[in-house]
Amino acid sequence: MNNPLKVGMIGVGQRGLQHLKALWQLQSEGLVEITALADSFAANLDGDKIKNFVPDYREDKIKLSTTFDELIEENKLDVLYLAIPPNLHRGEVISSAQAGIHLFVEKPMSLYLDEALEMEKAIKKAGVYSAVGFQQRFEPRHETVKEFLSDKRVIQANYTFHTPIEFHNVKHMPTETVGGPTNRIWTANRAWTGTTAVENGIHTLDLWRYWLGDVDWVQANYVNRLPNEIIEGADNPHSYNIFFGFENGVVANMALSRLRRVYNTYLDHQILWNEGRLVLNPDEFVSYHYEGVYPPEILPDDSQIRHSLNVDPVNDTLLDYSTLGISRNFIEAIISQTPENIRSPFSDAMNSLTAVIASNVSDSMDGTRIYLEDLITDENYAPHREKKDC
Repeated sequence: MNNPLKVGMIGVGQRGLQHLKALWQLQSEGLVEITALADSFAANLDGDKIKNFVPDYREDKIKLSTTFDELIEENKLDVLYLAIPPNLHRGEVISSAQAGIHLFVEKPMSLYLDEALEMEKAIKKAGVYSAVGFQQRFEPRHETVKEFLSDKRVIQANYTFHTPIEFHNVKHMPTETVGGPTNRIWTANRAWTGTTAVENGIHTLDLWRYWLGDVDWVQANYVNRLPNEIIEGADNPHSYNIFFGFENGVVANMALSRLRRVYNTYLDHQILWNEGRLVLNPDEFVSYHYEGVYPPEILPDDSQIRHSLNVDPVNDTLLDYSTLGISRNFIEAIISQTPENIRSPFSDAMNSLTAVIASNVSDSMDGTRIYLEDLITDENYAPHREKKDC
């Protein structure tokens, strides 16, 4: 392809604006031409507002619309980005695939397995390229981990993330006009997120899959909020304890919480292999293992077992870097017609989505172990797959 790809976007809220900033960079390089933006709420299409997030933004040749149908009918798009709340899909992915449009879909792709499976089927049948927004696969720090673990027998992963429910931020969508939270913080609401495990935990799970392979089964128990503990629609569970069993035998535990009145975040992330432990801190990654003559004559000291990996600490530009990286990967794969280069295609992302939905199912069944293949195919799980109204 010699001409830049014509790109449109539906959903110009928080995440959509981040993608638009990345696409603007790719446009400056001649890879894409941003031709259409759509959002159900006209205020999100205001040029001055967008410039606050994308400083070089100009409306010049961009067509703006407040409906998806108008976006598709009036623009001949090569690529469509969808960055809308995961409970608000109304067939856009399927109809776009049928129209031959390549698709970038933000995670989670849906809150409902039946809907996501129909999306996957349409994408495969149409033969269009697809990507899902797991941008953490594009952080250089995580590439270092993947390389480090490549020759090791990983046996376990542990991730603990406790962050206050107040740290959910106000979104751009006026959810109060469509039956959502009146404070517009839809990420704290179960009907809009599918739980914190689906909306947030899916990122870490997908990283584990990038390093370790696919998930086979899930077991989970949550501590849910009582009615008198729900404030302004924030009804996601207090805490989550989730076990993931991987096809290669690795077992991983994810412990999450969204407590009120804490105002403090705690993170611990560790990967264990059969002869060592890797600790992933925001400021450094450290492995603990002994490389000398074994068994040692004298117990090794810290200098002999502590090894710092060469990674940069977390900084404010990391999200921009990885967001640009995932779009560059997707767009260049389309241009070069190399779908195998896409790091997170829709079909691959289905394992991550199915696993976190399985977590909800397991909790609803008192911690029953849920095998992902059964969840997708067994009619006994049909009520857990179907789409429900908010």
